[in-house]
Amino acid sequence: LAAAVGLAVVNLLEQGTFQERAHALGPQLRDGLEKFLGTGVVAVRSVGLWAGMDIDPALADGHEFCRRLAQHGVLAKETHGSTIRFAPPLTVGPADLEFLLAAVGAVLTELQAGR
Repeated sequence: LAAAVGLAVVNLLEQGTFQERAHALGPQLRDGLEKFLGTGVVAVRSVGLWAGMDIDPALADGHEFCRRLAQHGVLAKETHGSTIRFAPPLTVGPADLEFLLAAVGAVLTELQAGR
């Protein structure tokens, strides 16, 4: 069973559809996150649909930020204290990314209001 699943994944990856999607949607994620620079976000890095966003540690730590994102329906992972890692599935669509970006904006607004 594991070999059959692995073979099916390799066949999907050989087609390149998911890689093309990541290449096409990566700029939407990166550009959307970069709009938050200066509002509690101090840096953004991305490759395709993988993105890292550094938040100002004075605003919140990564754990708190991710906890609040989860309350808005977005799961993300904090790394290195104040870095948030986004790794949406390769089946993500433009509307899903807009949902993610809206949640990031909402959390930043909440944290700024709490200062």
